[in-house]
Amino acid sequence: MKHLIKNQEMKVYGRHACLKVFEKRPQDIIRAYVTRDGVFEYKSLMKFLADQKLAYHVVDKEEIDAVTRATHHENICLVVKTKRIPEVKELLDQKGRSLILCLEEVENPHNLGAIMRSAAHFGVTGIFYEAKVPVALTASAFRTSEGGAESVPAVHLLNWNDVLDIAKKNGYKTYATSSHEGESIFKTVFPEKTLLFLGAEGEGLSEKLLKKMNQLISIPGTGEVESLNVSNATTAILTEWYRQGLK
Repeated sequence: MKHLIKNQEMKVYGRHACLKVFEKRPQDIIRAYVTRDGVFEYKSLMKFLADQKLAYHVVDKEEIDAVTRATHHENICLVVKTKRIPEVKELLDQKGRSLILCLEEVENPHNLGAIMRSAAHFGVTGIFYEAKVPVALTASAFRTSEGGAESVPAVHLLNWNDVLDIAKKNGYKTYATSSHEGESIFKTVFPEKTLLFLGAEGEGLSEKLLKKMNQLISIPGTGEVESLNVSNATTAILTEWYRQGLK
């Protein structure tokens, strides 16, 4: 499945998101916007821009608010080349222990950003997400990921056909969360190759995908609330998956 990116550049703002771009792919930086406070706060980055003769604009808060269309920019915004997105087969072909998150209709960039942050922390191989637009490449998702978006590739899909077919051939087992049934994550032994499916809040995973799962799992709790936010549920499951890998 070919992933097409219409825009060849994107905006990234927020301290950790921008510094992670600077760490991982400085060659992709095109230009920067910083406030006067930001000039002193991001000295190493500013020196790099000057040494490479890359454009940077020192602006006031109102101007950077307008550039980012946000207020949580932490005095910096980078315009960078759009991050390369791997093909489905590239992620599924990776050797060794692997968990790939599969998100159905999780289209809120803040939720997706939070999931990317947790995924980076626990060493997830990658993310497949089905959504109307590639929200993982939005500035708000990058900002919320606190740099995690640079470490964990998120592949935008229009359907799951390629993923399920290739995953099965490569020995992956499919797991999905369920609020009302399924084995406790503390009793589940995750295999070497895991696809973990999570659905949109409220809706949950569709029946079509649920029927394709090898196993349903659940997160034990008091039962005082119906379910967890999708990003919190992801973090809870990844904690147990990571713990099992330490054995």
